Amino acid sequence: MKCIARALLIAGLLAVTPVQALGPVDGEAGVLTWVVDDYQDTSVNSPLTGGYGELWLGERWGLRAALYRVSEDSVSMAPDEQTLVDFKYRVVSATDNTFLAVGLGWEQDRFGAEGDTSGARIMAEGRLGVLGFLRLYAEAGWAPSLGDVGSRRDLSSISVETGLVLDPLPFVDLRLGWRYQITDYTGAITGSGVNEGSYGVLLGGGIHW
Repeated sequence: MKCIARALLIAGLLAVTPVQALGPVDGEAGVLTWVVDDYQDTSVNSPLTGGYGELWLGERWGLRAALYRVSEDSVSMAPDEQTLVDFKYRVVSATDNTFLAVGLGWEQDRFGAEGDTSGARIMAEGRLGVLGFLRLYAEAGWAPSLGDVGSRRDLSSISVETGLVLDPLPFVDLRLGWRYQITDYTGAITGSGVNEGSYGVLLGGGIHW
């Protein structure tokens, strides 16, 4: 219950953030689950709940927070929890659901009992609205310097996500996507470069306004 409550808290955080009357405010918030393949033994882990929340001010400036979680028991090497906060700007904004944005943010990755590490990241996002009730999206982020944790040194992270969002009802959306996240680092003992990744289907749903 604590994990679900935490996910819902992050999902709703931006939705209740007060904003001044500087222009129209659009937003969305919801929950998601990331069904990750275990690259070690090809099994699929037990889905855990995550969340997301986003605000756009005047269809130009955006703020997004998201929590992605996977089972530590199933994927023991890669991060079992990833928290992202991004501040975005639309460099191209054709419509509310068709745009290209770039941004800066912060990423925190947790590696089970070893602890967590965090650092700044850069990101880019694109959306394409189709028929008014369907939109395609793709986003990518890179955290070049996440520091050290446990036996890992000089961590960096790349994440890529793409998929579609369907609006079956007013103010309701359903999300289907594919997410890939890879962490690169240098082993403290071996001194050699290592990469650890997680990938799989992303399912979610929420509300938008």
